[in-house]
Amino acid sequence: MRIFKNARVIFPDKIRDCIVVTENGKIIDICDRFNEAEASDIIDCKGLYLSPGFVDIHVHGGGNKSAMSENHLDIIDMAEAHLRHGTTSIVPTTLASPIEQLKRVTLSVKKASEESKSASILGIHYEGPYISKKYKGAQSEDNILNPDICPPDELFELWDKVLIMGAAPEEKGVLALGDKLKKHNIVGSIAHSAASYEQVEEALNHGFSDITHIYNACTSCFKTGPFRTAGVVEAGLSIDDISVQVIGDLKHLPLGLLKLLYKCKGDEKMYLITDGLEYSASEIEDNTIITQENGIQVVCEDGVMLLADKSALAGSIATLKDCVKNMYKSAGVPLYSAVKMASLTPASVVGYGDTKGQIKIGYDADLILFDESIEIKNVFTK
Repeated sequence: MRIFKNARVIFPDKIRDCIVVTENGKIIDICDRFNEAEASDIIDCKGLYLSPGFVDIHVHGGGNKSAMSENHLDIIDMAEAHLRHGTTSIVPTTLASPIEQLKRVTLSVKKASEESKSASILGIHYEGPYISKKYKGAQSEDNILNPDICPPDELFELWDKVLIMGAAPEEKGVLALGDKLKKHNIVGSIAHSAASYEQVEEALNHGFSDITHIYNACTSCFKTGPFRTAGVVEAGLSIDDISVQVIGDLKHLPLGLLKLLYKCKGDEKMYLITDGLEYSASEIEDNTIITQENGIQVVCEDGVMLLADKSALAGSIATLKDCVKNMYKSAGVPLYSAVKMASLTPASVVGYGDTKGQIKIGYDADLILFDESIEIKNVFTK
């Protein structure tokens, strides 16, 4: 039995001083007093914040390892790299790729999830391959597929932990794909999409419920002839039932948009992701050029990854710790809300909201200690 004392405990709606008791990887009590003689391990938190571990459900790599690796040990290394920065659970996220390659990667992530001893690997997130070529971003156009011609059914049969698939609902066959995702309890996320507001509304009727990295690689108030047309962004901001992924690195979105998103969506429907590439959760110098698994070259500049020609963003090198700090310190969001957007809300989106993402009796004891600057001091899992 382990007790955490002298902690400022972060709950989804408040912060209060109390004691947290864990045993066998579970939270078993939250109280004001406890008999320390009953504990085998006493953690004096010395006034630090005790928080649920962060949950990153859109992350392509970390620690110089890629989620596209077919070596499961690389996936474990990736998870442990983010663990050191307070992310206790991840959902490795693929790039648009041929189905046969995605099958091999899925088996790699599955094996990693079974063997990981510290970080939790919750499942897999397919970003594509059924996306818009117009909004492909750093995805390889050669790997963008049609679900009628190259259906994903074999992927869903490999593992029951396919958690999210990102797709563009305006593309041929994708609405029927949404119906299939709903049947398999997979989150349908509108991703890399040229859809109009009305097409997003229609997608909601076919199982879609989420928007991938809103404002990035999607439509926003575009013109059709002389008239303005609302797009994916406006649908995400105004439709209450849609959850939105937000890259909170202050590179993909400026501060004003982070504030707007929080004002419109709150911490129930807005959640933080890193969209981190291989060099997230690691040290990387500016002007470092990387060739991704899909053959696309990207370069590091001023704390973010760009396409090699610097024409567009290609992904982040942030950790969720950084995103929480930006929401709290820069956007002025209450700390408990910033933490919720990096823990309970994403966990809930992928079906883990009853076991992970908050400090509550019966939940997994994935806990982190950090200071006022959101510098991680210790991590506790399993």
